[in-house]
Amino acid sequence: MIIKLRDIKKVYQTDEIETMALENINLDIEKGEFVSIMGPSGCGKSTLLNIIGLLDTATSGSIELKNTRVTELSAGKLADFRNRNLGFVFQSFHLINALNVLENVEIPLLYRPMSAKERRERAKEVLEQVGLSHRLRHTPGQLSGGQCQRVAIARAIAGNPDIVLADEPTGNLDSRMGGEVMGLLHDLNVNQGRTIVMVTHNEEQARQTNRIIRLFDGHQVM
Repeated sequence: MIIKLRDIKKVYQTDEIETMALENINLDIEKGEFVSIMGPSGCGKSTLLNIIGLLDTATSGSIELKNTRVTELSAGKLADFRNRNLGFVFQSFHLINALNVLENVEIPLLYRPMSAKERRERAKEVLEQVGLSHRLRHTPGQLSGGQCQRVAIARAIAGNPDIVLADEPTGNLDSRMGGEVMGLLHDLNVNQGRTIVMVTHNEEQARQTNRIIRLFDGHQVM
């Protein structure tokens, strides 16, 4: 089991109110699965993805990724584990406009013991995989939305992670570009064996994945 969640609970607390974002989430995802998370807005989908991705912490419960009990790691070891094993794709791309495509893709590799030449060659390699080897020196502002998401996918896989987490990866794209991005994700899954967990509102795209996990009001309903 590459992802194992047990009794995950997430509570957001302020001085006046307590909000239950997730409760009693138990989830097993096998290596090589492509899983969708669906549900209405505000049901906890992105919170769950962020907890799996170690970008947020659960209030209680345990998380195992790649047979590692990550809830027991120190902050430094957690950051290193995240960098080496997880790749992230976001709806709004999260690219740095001041950097060109090649530099954006190199960012996660800056934390690896690699030379500048090795980083550059790896970034070029993954950009070729996503069909953007001709856009290395362009900035995000010179690209279409679909091309920006391709850059984001290249950045997500630059460090060769086993797990890719995608939060509404086609949400800002038209249907044609969205279809291209889904094609890339399926290629990462089928041909490269990466495990993918994707939050989406798109039922048609969700049905293309191995399994759909549905949330409602912070609870897992199927």
